[in-house]
Amino acid sequence: MSTMRYELKYEVNEAVLPLLRARLRAVLQPDRHSGPDGYLVRSLYFDDVDSSAYRDKLNGHLERSKLRLRYYNGDESYIVLENKEKLGQMTRKTAQKVSRETALAMVKGDREQCMEARGPVMDQFLARGGTRILKPRVLVDYRRTAFVHPVSNVRITLDEKVSTGLYRTDLFDREAARLPVLDPGRAVLEVKFDHFLPPHLDAALRDIPMIRLAVSKYVKCLGVLE
Repeated sequence: MSTMRYELKYEVNEAVLPLLRARLRAVLQPDRHSGPDGYLVRSLYFDDVDSSAYRDKLNGHLERSKLRLRYYNGDESYIVLENKEKLGQMTRKTAQKVSRETALAMVKGDREQCMEARGPVMDQFLARGGTRILKPRVLVDYRRTAFVHPVSNVRITLDEKVSTGLYRTDLFDREAARLPVLDPGRAVLEVKFDHFLPPHLDAALRDIPMIRLAVSKYVKCLGVLE
């Protein structure tokens, strides 16, 4: 089981991204999956008939969780089902690899086929789906650049071009129309660490203009469609 860690989110102007990337490259290592231009992330979030995950966030509940399917750079051979739990400023993410067929079964609500992919996260999906009728709610797309540091398990990411599919919930629909959800010229900075942010990393970020972000990408994307 993964442990809880801090997760801080900020909105920044795209104009500062070249400076921010240069500073982070000087003190951090690029994530092993991140190429020169980062990588594409596509997620499909699930919620129940009462939109509990969406409303828990809007209502400021300190303890909440979200289930999502995710894959990278359009590679459908590696798909993960994730449960992201939140407690105040801390998060915990557990993940389980699933096949494309299982992902499609989840979207269609085929519980019998999902039962064949039992695992720690699928069991949570099946348990919640059995009592609260989980359904796919919204696609979230963005380009991510990621940096890591071994001390305190630091991970800093820059997410650009955050968008959603217009009322589409097909995880593999390459033609889904994109609707930007951030204000023009804005991006998202996320800072994650286990216990503390090393002073030299804090210094690299200190004078970057940023606004603390209280709303998740899921809420942003679903909000523009409702």
